[in-house]
Amino acid sequence: MTKIVLIIICAYNVTVAQSQQVTMELTMVFEIPYIGPINRVEKITFGHNMRHSIENSNAERFYARLFVNESKGKIIDINSHNFWKYDIEDEEYWVVPFEKALYKQDTTETKKEDSGKKRSSWSMTIGDDDNPVEDVSRIENYDVILLGKQSKKWVTTFTRANGSRLVLEEWSVPELPQLRLADSLNRALELELGKPDSVITPFGRGFSNMMLTIENIPHELEPIPGEIIKAVIKNYDDDDTNFSMKLEITKLISEAFDRIHFLVPGNYKKVTK
Repeated sequence: MTKIVLIIICAYNVTVAQSQQVTMELTMVFEIPYIGPINRVEKITFGHNMRHSIENSNAERFYARLFVNESKGKIIDINSHNFWKYDIEDEEYWVVPFEKALYKQDTTETKKEDSGKKRSSWSMTIGDDDNPVEDVSRIENYDVILLGKQSKKWVTTFTRANGSRLVLEEWSVPELPQLRLADSLNRALELELGKPDSVITPFGRGFSNMMLTIENIPHELEPIPGEIIKAVIKNYDDDDTNFSMKLEITKLISEAFDRIHFLVPGNYKKVTK
């Protein structure tokens, strides 16, 4: 009897996932020395074995705008084996071979010292034997309403041997059904594309929760519970910030599946690239 009930529940969950879609809007702001603020808004709609992402990026400084400003979209439909990309400003779209959407493991071997040069200072030194993390501390308190939920703010500080600090401010809320559905749909799609489950990052997990799993980081902290939907990351050398990033899920909408949300706009011109 128990097995029958479980089968019914699983079948119900699959049916709900196939009949629903979730739209998530994610805003990001990067503050990089000499480049300035870079703003990015990404809108992603998840359906059964489908994903449609729209990205708008812009920079405030002129020379940065030459490389960053763009508005583009990407649609992956496993059901029909279609992969499209499009340019919003030019109103053009093109077909991408579906094989390019499949997961490919990076087998390139890179020497540690070479790969380190390509990363920012904070990512290079977390877990680095030459400048190890010596202390991890955290404070918490209740904060603003986010996505209709009372949030809790957590500030986690990683202090390295040379005195530099990585500070993670994160806001968590109780579990959000829409985010769980989006995560389920995204995970199912990534698995179909061949990505191993172990490398798929769950939505709402949070940066500090992931970083605390790194070896050689001393701490006695419990994972932050709930959904982490907003974060501010700052890296300090002495008292100066050399990098900052803000991310926030600003919109979550669950609604009945509509195929039109997974099609290229009808007025766009098809081109070859």
